[in-house]
Amino acid sequence: MARVLAYTSPARGHLFPVTPILDELAGRGHDVALRTLASEVDLMRARGFDAAPIDPALERIAPDDYLGRTPLGAQKRSVRMFCARAEHDADDLRRGIEEVRPDALLVDIAAWGALAVAEAWGGAWASWCPYPLPLPSRDAPPFGPGLRPAHGRLGRLRDAALRPVVFGTL
Repeated sequence: MARVLAYTSPARGHLFPVTPILDELAGRGHDVALRTLASEVDLMRARGFDAAPIDPALERIAPDDYLGRTPLGAQKRSVRMFCARAEHDADDLRRGIEEVRPDALLVDIAAWGALAVAEAWGGAWASWCPYPLPLPSRDAPPFGPGLRPAHGRLGRLRDAALRPVVFGTL
């Protein structure tokens, strides 16, 4: 069977959604290694994973998007945080690959540097997203402002007008 290395960003909300996938991989006979929050390593080892902590520098880079005075300000703060973490998670995943020698990688969508390393690595890899993706849809209002779904011609017009504004800020 394959040896799979999973890599999470420093958030429980990113670890626990992927845990059932890791359980399933292990249940099918794959060897699962995991790099995650230091506080969750013992729990993940108890599940049978070869777990180790991510670089402590990643856990010290705390989100501060709540300090943004506007939604765009909050988004800019989030992007700065992800970029700061990317400098560390890229090297951290490289170390994990060297230590584990995996056949495949599973990388958190919020670990931007690790995603780049996975792509450059050349082996099989996948990513997961623990929250709804802001993908445009004719059946849903633009992601972000919290609008209710609108139906009919006026609803389609509203959504068509707002979609570039909402996604343009991203």
